Amino acid sequence: MEENKRKTVLAIFAHSDDELSVAGTLANHSANGDDVYLAFLTKGENASTVKGTSDEIKRKREEHTKKISSLLGVTVRYLDFPDSKIEHNVEGGYKIAELIKEIRPEILISWTKYSNIGGGHPDHRNTAELVFDAISYARYKNGASKFEPYREYISYYTYLNRAERVSSQVVYVDVSEQVDKIMKFIEIYKEAYGDWPVKDYKMGQMAFFGRQAKVKYAEAFEKVMSGRPASKLLE
Repeated sequence: MEENKRKTVLAIFAHSDDELSVAGTLANHSANGDDVYLAFLTKGENASTVKGTSDEIKRKREEHTKKISSLLGVTVRYLDFPDSKIEHNVEGGYKIAELIKEIRPEILISWTKYSNIGGGHPDHRNTAELVFDAISYARYKNGASKFEPYREYISYYTYLNRAERVSSQVVYVDVSEQVDKIMKFIEIYKEAYGDWPVKDYKMGQMAFFGRQAKVKYAEAFEKVMSGRPASKLLE
């Protein structure tokens, strides 16, 4: 892929701060001139690490994502699913499909189906299932939809957790140039991350993936549907 060829990228996660492991990749795409969207199914109002009422937590987390939007060069969207109550059902799949039909991405990124604690949060697992379904639902007519079916081929990637199975479809993305932004990203979300030593985790993870990719720092994805792997941009 020519790195200066403009693409539309859509990353979908359950909560703001879930995008930690793809922040460098999103920043790469933004720097390439791509249109990058970051969608959250919830506003994270049940976060146990952020102090305040549900409404106060929502406001704080929206303030975080405004800063993230500016830092990474992405457009943030919310789908208003209830936090900690995301269900894998047809209604939810069609709701996400509407976003896909509106934005019409060439590249889509989301959770994988984790079994471990953390990544295995029910909202995360159900988001993975819903996004996978929504790719198909977006191809269909829906009388209530404001948008035409989106039947173009989507390159679909899920974030790779090294604690999970090793896949032959792993794609490594060089994020060495984005480390400063990633550290600022973590600082913005520090209240949401609580006592978790997130900087040590992220740096260790990027260094681990970087060794696999023979670069200084990398993020890693499992290729579900795609063309060729790339060193700095997904395809």
